[in-house]
Amino acid sequence: MMSLKPRHVDFQETWANLKETVAGVVGLKAVDRIVWNTRFSDVYALCVAHPEPLADRLYDETRNFLEEHVASLLERVRGSTTLEQSDHNDGLLDRYVSAWREYSQGVAYLNSLYSYLNLQHVKRQKVSDAEIIYGTSATVSCPEQDARQLEVGELGLDIWERVLVRPLSAALTARIVSALHAARDAPPDPRHADIIRQAIQSTVHVRSFRVRSPLALYEQLVLEPFLQAAGEQHARTAAHLLQEGDVAHYMKHVLAGLEREVSLAQRYLPASSREAVRACYERAAVAAHLPALHADVDRLLAEASADDDDAPQRREDLSRMYQLVRPLGPAALRPLVDAALAHAQAHGHALLSSALQHHKDEVHIHFVEAILTLHGKYSKLFNEVFGGAQAFMGALDKACSAVVNSRSGEEACRAPELVARYCDWVLRRRPAAAPLTDVDDKLTAAIVVFKYIDDKDIFQKHYARALARRLIHQLSYSMEQEESMINRLKAACGYEFTNKLHRMFTDVAVSADLNAKFQQYLRDNDLTLNTGFFIQVLQAGAWPLGGPTAPLAPPAALERPAGLFEQFYRSAFSGRRLAWLHHLCTGELRVRYTPRVYHLTASTPQCALLLSLERRDATTLSEARAAAVLPEDSWERHVRPLLDIGLLLPGADPDELLLNLSFSCKRSKLRLCASPGHGAAASPPDPPQHRDDDRKMYLQAAIVRIMKQRKVLRHTELIQEVVQQARGSFAPSVAIIKKCIEALIDKQYLERAPGALDTYSYLA
Repeated sequence: MMSLKPRHVDFQETWANLKETVAGVVGLKAVDRIVWNTRFSDVYALCVAHPEPLADRLYDETRNFLEEHVASLLERVRGSTTLEQSDHNDGLLDRYVSAWREYSQGVAYLNSLYSYLNLQHVKRQKVSDAEIIYGTSATVSCPEQDARQLEVGELGLDIWERVLVRPLSAALTARIVSALHAARDAPPDPRHADIIRQAIQSTVHVRSFRVRSPLALYEQLVLEPFLQAAGEQHARTAAHLLQEGDVAHYMKHVLAGLEREVSLAQRYLPASSREAVRACYERAAVAAHLPALHADVDRLLAEASADDDDAPQRREDLSRMYQLVRPLGPAALRPLVDAALAHAQAHGHALLSSALQHHKDEVHIHFVEAILTLHGKYSKLFNEVFGGAQAFMGALDKACSAVVNSRSGEEACRAPELVARYCDWVLRRRPAAAPLTDVDDKLTAAIVVFKYIDDKDIFQKHYARALARRLIHQLSYSMEQEESMINRLKAACGYEFTNKLHRMFTDVAVSADLNAKFQQYLRDNDLTLNTGFFIQVLQAGAWPLGGPTAPLAPPAALERPAGLFEQFYRSAFSGRRLAWLHHLCTGELRVRYTPRVYHLTASTPQCALLLSLERRDATTLSEARAAAVLPEDSWERHVRPLLDIGLLLPGADPDELLLNLSFSCKRSKLRLCASPGHGAAASPPDPPQHRDDDRKMYLQAAIVRIMKQRKVLRHTELIQEVVQQARGSFAPSVAIIKKCIEALIDKQYLERAPGALDTYSYLA
C-alpha cells in the first residue's frame, strides 16, 4: 500500500525507474499495471519529498526527456526525403502522421501518470485564463508560454510544435497544400484522405490548450498558404472560363467549382475555416468579374420572363447568378435588384397601356387583370429564381406601385376609380345566365391591387358611391360578400377607413326593422295602403348621396303612404328631419293592357308618366313634366328608356306620347332604370379642389390629435407622425402638411415654442 507520508527520496534512483516507464508510455509500449501504480506512487513521492519537494526537478527532467524523444522522432520523420520538394506522395506526410498518432496518444497517457504533479504543482503556478485574456501584472512575469505553467500533456504538445513542427513547417505546408489541391480535382483513396485530415488536425490539436490564438499554428501552416494558392488558381480558372465561353457557361462552372471547394473544406478543414474558404473562392472567381455578370443581367431578365422555350434555361442562369452574387453583399446585389425593378416596371407599363385601350365599359376589368398578371408573373419568377428574397419582392412591390399609380400627363391617376369599378362589377347581381362563380377569388385579387394604390381616399369615395347604389337598389350579389369585402378593406386600412361603410350596412338593417314597425303601426291604427311601400331611412353623414338635382312631385299613388310614414316617424323619433330623395327611388308596375303581363321596375318620374296613362292612351310631354315639376333636360333622361324599349311611341305632334298597346317583349321582367347610371363611373369624380380640401381637413385633424397627445413636438417629428397616420389613406406631401400647420397656428390650435422656431406647442 502506498504511503502518503512525506519521506526522503533518492531522486536519481527514482527517476531512472520512472524514465524507463515514461519511455514506454510515450512509445505506446505495454506497461504492466503494477509497474504503472508504482510509478504513480513515485511521482507522488517526488512531489511531497522531505525535506524539500522535488517536483521542479522532476518537471525539468521530464521536459528534457520529451525534447530528446521528439528530436529522435524528427529524424524518423525526415528520413531520406528532400525537404525542399512538395510532392505529397513522397512519404513525409505518412511518417509525420504515424509519429503524431503515436506521440499524441502517448503524451495523453503520460499526462494521466503525472496527474498529481499537474494538480498540486503546475496548477498552483498557472495563470488563469482571465488573466491571460485581459492581462494582469502576473502575466508579465509568467507569460502564457512559460513551460512551468504547462501541464505535462500540454508540455508534450508544446515540445512537439517547437522541436518537430517548426523545423518541418515549410515541408509540411508544401505537402499539405499540394495534397489538398490534388484532392480537389480527384479525391484520394480513403487511407491517403485520412492522412491529410490527421496532418491538418495535428496543427489544430497541438495548440488546442492555448487560450490566446489556439488556431495560430494551423492558420500559419495550412489555412493561409492554402487560401493564397487556391485564390491564385481560382482567378486563373475563372478568367479562362470567361475567355472560352459566355457568362452562362462561366456561371455554371464557377458555381460547380464553389460547391467543390466547399465540399473540400468540409472533408479536410475545421468547421471554422469553411467560410474563409468560401470567401476566398467568391473573391477570386466572382467578385473580380462582377462587371461581366452585371452587364448580362438585363438580357437574362428579358429572356427569363419571355414565354418561349429558352425561358427555363435563362431562369436557371439567372438563379446561378443570384447564388454567386448574393454572398458578396448588398452592393453586389443592388444591380440585380434595380434591373429586376426596372424590367417589371417596364412590363407593367406595357400591360397597362394595352388594358386602358379597351372599351370604357370593360377597362376596369382589364386594368385589374393586367396588374394581377404583372404581380403573378413576377412573383412566380422571383420566387423561382431568387428564392423569394425580400429585396426582390420589395422591388416587385415598388414596380407594381409605380404602375398602378402612374398617370399620363396632367390627368389624375385612374387606379382608385378603376379598382372601385372592378369591385362594383364583382359584387353586382347578375342574370341567372351569367353567374360569377369565383367572387371570393376576384375580391381577394382586388385587394392585392388596392394595396398598391396611393390615393386610397379617392378609392373610398368611389367605392362608397357604388356601394350606396347597390344597397339602395338591392343590386348586391350577396350581402355576405359585401361585408367580407368591407372587412378586407378594414384589415388593409383600419377601422376609420371603413367606418362610414359599416354605418351604411347598419342603416339597411335598421330600415328593414323600421318597415316592419311601420306595418305594425298601420295595423294598430286600422290603416291600409293601396300600394306596396318600402322605405329606407339613411343617415345623411354616412351615405354619399347628395340632394336631388331637381324638384319632383311624386305620383299621387305615393303621396298618402309617404304622409303616413312621416306621421309614424315623427311619433317614433323627435328632432329628426326627413328629406325625400325621389331621384333615387324606384317603383314596380304591372302592365296589364297587353296580352302578357309584364313587371316593370322604373324611376319615380317614369312611374309618374306611366301612371298618367292608366286611364288614357296618350299624353303630352309638357303635361307630364308640369305635373311632376321636372325641367325639360331631366325629363329627357327618363323618357328616353321608355321610347327605346317600345312602351311609348312618339305621336304626330313632337310633344305627344302614345301608349304602345301592342307592346311585346321576350322578358317578363324589365328594369328600365336601376340607377342614375350604370357602374361606378356614373358618379362624376370630385374636382381636384374638393379633394385637396378634404385632405387638408384630414391632415389638420391628424395634427391636432398628435399634438393633443404629445403637447410639444419638433417639426420633423410632427411631419413623420402625420405621414405615418395618413399613409393608410393617401401619401401627403411635406408642402401640404406645412400649410396645414400654418393654418392651425392661425386658428390658434398650435404655436411655435418660444426660443425654438422648429418646435410646436399645443394650445388647449
